[in-house]
Parts: sequence; C-alpha cells; structure tokens
Amino acid sequence: MNKDAFYFPHFSNARNDRKILRLRRELGTEGYGIYFMILEILRDSTDYKYPLQDIDLLADEFKVSEPKVKTVICNYNLFEVDQNEMFFSAKFNEYLAPYIRMKEQRRLAGIASASKRLNSTTAQQPLNDRSTTVQQSKGKEIKESKVNKVNKGNIFTPPQIEEVKLFFEENGYVNGEKAWNYYNDADWKDSTGKPVKNWKQKMRGVWFKDENRKPAPKERILTLSELIEQKKAEGDENYF
Repeated sequence: MNKDAFYFPHFSNARNDRKILRLRRELGTEGYGIYFMILEILRDSTDYKYPLQDIDLLADEFKVSEPKVKTVICNYNLFEVDQNEMFFSAKFNEYLAPYIRMKEQRRLAGIASASKRLNSTTAQQPLNDRSTTVQQSKGKEIKESKVNKVNKGNIFTPPQIEEVKLFFEENGYVNGEKAWNYYNDADWKDSTGKPVKNWKQKMRGVWFKDENRKPAPKERILTLSELIEQKKAEGDENYF
C-alpha cells in the first residue's frame, strides 16, 4: 500500500443507513461504489472539499456517467455545498476529527524529537577547538547553498491562461481555458490536493484525451462555378 495514502473510518453497517438505502434502491451497487469513491477523493483533498463544477472530472476518473455522480452528490443529503460551490460531507469530517488530531500530535512530536536531537548534538561539539568550529561553519554554508539551489530549481511558476491555450492549440487539443481555470481555482493543486510541479506534464496526462482533441476541419463543397473555374485552371478542356 502507498505509504502516502490516508485512512478513514468505515462503519460495517453503513449500507443500512437510511440515506444509503435510498441511494442503493435507485442506483444500485454502482451508486454505493460511487459514494465511497467520492469519500476517498475528499479524504485526499485539501480541507476535505471538492469543487462542484468539476463533477465531470470525477465521472471521467470513475468511468461512469456525469449525471450519476451528480445524483449521488446532490440527491440524498449525503453531502453539503458551501458558499464557494465546494461540496463536502459534514458527517465524514466529524468522523475524521480524531485521526486529524492524532496526525497533528505525531507531527508535533516529530518536530520536538528532531529539535531535542539537534540540541544534544550541538551540546557535544568541541566549542574550544577553533578549527573544528570553522569547519562546521563552512560545512553548514555549503549545505545551505545546496538546499537553496534545490529549492530554487523546484519553485513552480503558474502559467498564464494564454500560455496554456497556446500549448493546447499547438498539440491539437481544445479546452485549454477550462484546464487553466480548473487548476487556477484550486491554487494549482490536482484532484487529490497535491501541488502541480510540471503543468505541461499534467495537461498531457489528464487533459490530452480524445474528447478534447480538436475536430478536423470539414472540406468545403465547391459551387458549380467554382468547380468550373478549378477545372479550367487545371487545363481540363474535356470536362465541359
């Protein structure tokens, strides 16, 4: 299992909840599966919310129709929508609270442990040895320089909308503006809440699909007069 995956609780009798029973009655097991896949998406998302306008992307990922996903989200009071058109599950967030607190406590404990080790190492260093102190200082400067170079190289600069549209156009695809709006509204994070590091790679992997391919131009049918002029230009005297 991916070590970066997150856990969330799932009651063994969730299928018997009144709202879930209604969902299963109308959409069957497929609707039940869609519901829990949505919960997985929310668990991986920032603030455990997802934009309502991007239901089509969820449908593409789940390989189901967009109306089915929208029905699960909007028709059974399983989810709520805030003023920013972001949907979420209040009950799901309530169940997650203990795990979120536990994760934060572990994070703080890790910081405290690292700080303790650092202080212990510093206390053991021979401060009366000038050469050792100079070497440590130079070593620290070299390390910080390397870190700064790595961080500088990894800084992500969001593209302009025209840049994305041109990239789509040059590669024979449409909906560049829609793709830009999606990531720009999400502060350049993907559907799982992870920051976008290479926007061109993300566009190729997610948006360069057959449904976004630019349609081939239709060949215009020549009028009779245009056809005659064309044949004359070609020197076809036997055509008339």
